[in-house]
Amino acid sequence: MRKAKKCAVDTRVLRGANAPIEKVPNPLPDDAFWRRVGLLRRIHNREFVVLISKKLLNEYRQQIKSPWNDFVVGFFALLDQEGRAEWNWQERWRSERDDARSCHYPHEDDHVLRTAILPEGESTIAAEEHRMLVTDRCIHRRFSVHVREPHKIP
Repeated sequence: MRKAKKCAVDTRVLRGANAPIEKVPNPLPDDAFWRRVGLLRRIHNREFVVLISKKLLNEYRQQIKSPWNDFVVGFFALLDQEGRAEWNWQERWRSERDDARSCHYPHEDDHVLRTAILPEGESTIAAEEHRMLVTDRCIHRRFSVHVREPHKIP
């Protein structure tokens, strides 16, 4: 069995997947909602271990007061399961913050990047915001973290 990849999920992605399924049109390949749900399915199917931190979890809870579908409910449930989520927070941050700024990574999303940085190995941030996505190459070079849209994560 292949080792699961690790990813941090930006709150915007999770918030965008939080809609009652019955109110969303039938799945279309280019529909943003279903691309987000596709990532949550992959997480549920153990393709990914979710990287989490207190800051990111607090943001999730603040912005998603009521999960509206089983995918989002399942995502919150797996955060408490060993092997499905990994608590991670990059403690050192002074020089890393400077590197993030040199990559033009948005400072308001530093908590997502700090959660995604691993002591060893690569990870991915699932994001949709253009300001985050355009930093992928630079952020990967400096931190071994890719920044990709949910449906473009290999």
